[in-house]
Order: sequence, then C-alpha cells, then structure tokens
Amino acid sequence: MMAAADTAWLTAEPGDVRMDAAPLEELAERIDGDDTLNIHSVLIVKDGKLVFERYFRGRDEDWGTDLGVVSFDADTRHDVRSVSKSITSALIGIAIGEGKLPDVDADAFTLFPNHHDMLAPEKRRLNLHHILSMTAGLDWFEPADYTNPGNDEIRMIQSSDPVAFVLGRAFSSEPGDRFLYNGGLPTLLGYLLEQAYGKRGDALLKEKLLDPLGIEEFDFRANDSGLLAYASGMRLRPRDLARIGQLYLRGGNWHGNQIIPADWVKASLMPQVTGAAEWAYGYGYQWWVMRLEVDGNTWDIPLAVGNGNQRIMIVRPLDLVMVVTAGHYNEVRDVLWGQQILIDYVLPAAGLNDIRRISAK
Repeated sequence: MMAAADTAWLTAEPGDVRMDAAPLEELAERIDGDDTLNIHSVLIVKDGKLVFERYFRGRDEDWGTDLGVVSFDADTRHDVRSVSKSITSALIGIAIGEGKLPDVDADAFTLFPNHHDMLAPEKRRLNLHHILSMTAGLDWFEPADYTNPGNDEIRMIQSSDPVAFVLGRAFSSEPGDRFLYNGGLPTLLGYLLEQAYGKRGDALLKEKLLDPLGIEEFDFRANDSGLLAYASGMRLRPRDLARIGQLYLRGGNWHGNQIIPADWVKASLMPQVTGAAEWAYGYGYQWWVMRLEVDGNTWDIPLAVGNGNQRIMIVRPLDLVMVVTAGHYNEVRDVLWGQQILIDYVLPAAGLNDIRRISAK
C-alpha cells in the first residue's frame, strides 16, 4: 500500500499513467526479500502524479553516525549526501538570477576578494563555471571511501578554514581541461552564497528553495569549522527530493512560481564536460548526466547522486522523476544502484526494453 497522500502531490496508480505495475512490484519484492540491497525508498512521479512510493527497512547513518536498522516511512528524513551539491547549485542559480552573484565567467579574484593572499596570479584562470562543473583543475584526492584519512573532503571537513583549504590547492591540470570530482568546490559555492546574502546557508535554503516548494522539515550538518557542509550535509524526506526533481523537470517552475531561472536549469542538466565516469556520459552544474539509447533514440538522464545510493533521476521524455534512498555508504562493490533500477524496472514498466548505456569514455 502507498503511504498517506502528501498534499503537494496528486496520486495515481501506475496504470493511470500508462505504466505496467508488474515490474515495479517485482522490484519491491526483490528489495523486501534481500536485506543486503539495503534500499530504503523508491518513489516515482509520472505526469506530475506520485504513482509509486515504497519504503523498506535497513541499516542507516546520520552523516556517519550509525542509526542501526530503521523502518522508513514517508516522514523519515534521510541523508542525501552529495545530492546536497545539486541543491547548492540551485541556490547559486537563484543568486545569479537575483543579481547577488556574477555570471559563471567570473574569476576567482572577483569571487573571493578576502582570499587574494592564497590566489596565485595563475588562479585568475579559475572561474565559477569551472567550480560548478568540477573542472577547476585543483589537486584533489577523494576516493569513494570516506573513511580513508587521506580523503581530501574529510581533511577539509576537519580543517579550521575549509575555504582556505580548497583555494590553497595547487593546480594539477588547466582549469576547464578535465573533470575531477572535488567535494571542496561546493564548499566554495556555499561560502559565496553566504557572503552574497549575509546569512547562513540553512536560512537561504529555507527561504529561497524549500519554503517555495512547501518543504518544512530538513537538517543541514556543518563542518568542524561551523561552515555548513554544502557537499554532503543535507537531510530531507524522499518526497521532498521528488519535489526538487519535479521542479527541475518543469524548468525551475513550481505550480506557476519560477523558483530557479529556466536557463540555469537548462545549463545545469546538460553535459558541461564529458567523460566524467564510466557510468555517466557527462557532468553539468553539480548534476550528473547519464546518456541512454532507448528504442533507437538518445536520451540524456540528469541525476543528482549521493554516497550510499541516493538518487534523483529526471526522465524528460517520459515526464518522470525517480527517487531512491539507500544505505550503501562508502561502498564501491556492485549493488542495485539507482540507475540500474531505472534501466531494469522503471523503463520496462513504461514499455521500454531496448536500452543501452552510452559512455563518453
């Protein structure tokens, strides 16, 4: 049974939106029958209606603190980890649209006037576009295992000045030349937001994004320095992640209210750089892009991706948003990743079976 209806969502059965419920039920049975999958929720919004919503039991964490086995439901907040990056990007787009931040070609000397002492002259080549697209070229070591003490994101979290920690890195490549995943870059984005508005990021998040979406409950963890963890620190309900996905699916518009500029949404969800990962064709502005060949047509599927198998996936040709939350933190082994759920269960439920992943690598 689906959970009680959320006032923000119309609900429907899969058959009402031309989807076959059988593959989705098969997915739910598989998750229910295999504790090792440790998937906590799967939600599907199709044609603006919540058509599939299932919650499960599994081991979970709160930003690294073990919560034990949790029975999830529609009201349970969940770590979104690096989905926080995509949400931070939304705030950057709003700030640029409001004239609080300059455009994406603004260089580091313009953006960080209080840190000129650590910006060598060559860092004039670094601009906001590079920071957003993970092409900054700064030396950075961030393996998937965040228990590794050498992981630069963990070192940044523990530092007394995370912004200086990131900006002080040397270049390992020319800005714009190649993708290098860097959890320090969203920290720079968050710092810019706080400087631009003169308030903490949790207040900004609430005012600029969550309140307009009707999202009332959230958590936002902080680095040891007190600066909020823009790379990984947010906790939201899966239904609210679905609202964010639907907002992007609708070009930044929520029930007639243009919350994020439409041109920002378009730029964020398109590949700004290709070859970002084996499974992903490219990377936009803090959003991944998976490219599929579906029944002979090429589809770009934007994803917000978080450690542990947190996913918001936007399937524009189907007018569909999928959300997955799970507890596979710091794991690199083969599990039932959200993108595989889309390919193996959700697209077949929509009558699509000839699917091939396209890689830029």
